[in-house]
Amino acid sequence: MPRELFFRSGDRFHHIPITIRTQKIAATLSAVVVVWTLYASGSFVVQQFMLSAKDAEIHRHQLAYFDLLAEVGEYHEQFARITHGLEENQAYLMSVLEKSPEGRKELAKAQDQLKESETEHARVVIARDGLRTKMREFENDLREIAGRNIALQSQVEKMRNLVATSNAERYEVDQARQRLNQRLVEAEREIAAAATRHDEMKTQMASLELTLKDANKAKAELDQRRDFLERRVSGLEQSLVELRDAGQSVIVRLSEQTRLSTDMIEKTVEMTGLDVATLVKAAPDSTLGQGGPFVPADSAAAFEPSAELEATVTGLDQQLDRWTALQDIVRSLPLTAPLDQYRISSRYGERRDPVNGRKAKHLGTDFAGQVGTPVLATAPGKVVFAGWRGRYGRTVEIDHGYGIRTRYAHLRKILVKSGQEVGNREKIALLGSSGRSTGPHVHYEVRFKGQAQNPMKFLKAGNHVFKG
Repeated sequence: MPRELFFRSGDRFHHIPITIRTQKIAATLSAVVVVWTLYASGSFVVQQFMLSAKDAEIHRHQLAYFDLLAEVGEYHEQFARITHGLEENQAYLMSVLEKSPEGRKELAKAQDQLKESETEHARVVIARDGLRTKMREFENDLREIAGRNIALQSQVEKMRNLVATSNAERYEVDQARQRLNQRLVEAEREIAAAATRHDEMKTQMASLELTLKDANKAKAELDQRRDFLERRVSGLEQSLVELRDAGQSVIVRLSEQTRLSTDMIEKTVEMTGLDVATLVKAAPDSTLGQGGPFVPADSAAAFEPSAELEATVTGLDQQLDRWTALQDIVRSLPLTAPLDQYRISSRYGERRDPVNGRKAKHLGTDFAGQVGTPVLATAPGKVVFAGWRGRYGRTVEIDHGYGIRTRYAHLRKILVKSGQEVGNREKIALLGSSGRSTGPHVHYEVRFKGQAQNPMKFLKAGNHVFKG
């Protein structure tokens, strides 16, 4: 039956319940300890009794061995006496034979005594052989006793080790019993803590039940809200369809306008003599941009545009990309003259050299004006050279991107530095007549990937753009 352990702490009494299972475990451990102690003690007593019996048997064999040694000594003395007697008889016979024939009687008598001695000697030999046999048997017995004694000593050593082991195990059992008692105390503490947690869980369960009721009420409100939103989404989907149809027509019109604008820009670029496809390939990639409204994947099917609208939008995207690239190209083209007021004193192409009068090829266009007239950049770009360049005199060279560069020579004064960014129509120098020149003018060149181009084609294209 369950029991309780009471103890007092100050003015308060505490109790620790001991379950039937705990009592059974403690009783079992106690019984094991008692049985093991009795077994070890009994084994030790039996071994001591066996050792005493073996010691007594060894003592008996030792006494028999000493008796046998004494008997062997007696036989040895008797044999010595017989041998001595034979030697005396032989000496006597020899003396008789040497003295006279009368000694024959004495010789016969001595021979009889010799025969008796030989008979006695034979008995001694037989007794000696029997004694040797007994000695061998006794030695075998001694060896067997010694072997049993060694085995007994080994058993005794084992019993001693067993007793030592049993003592160690008994110590371990005592330690285990102490640990078990400590564990029982800890278990009682855990039981008390579990009871406290059980009460806390009851309180939490009550709180969770209230929370569940509130959650059910909130779920009902969310269901109502979801129905309202579903009706709202249905209306929005209808509106989206209408907007999509309206957007289709807008996109079509925008595509057409973009196409017309693109065609006009391409015609302008073609007027300069440059290859449109080459310039577009050199344009920065403008197709990497991404965007658009977020549409969840599970609801995207309800808002997908029709195939026709998708194809129209795709075509518009491509047209816009090309239009954007062409816009950047046009902004980089030098489509204006380097002077606001000018007259053309020498055109691009073959001419008669103004200095030596020989036929020559002119790689630019000369724009004449008054000394000190501002020289303007014909497109935005970066100054890549500003200084004296041989027969060109004071020269400025600007890189506009896409492989396009412009060169301004025979200047009086340079107003920019190499590496400087300049804008369209920005003043970069003053007109002069430095270098190999016959009068104040600016020698103006347009180059595409190092090859000279006719600047007048660019001016013509620029007039087309500005008129448009």
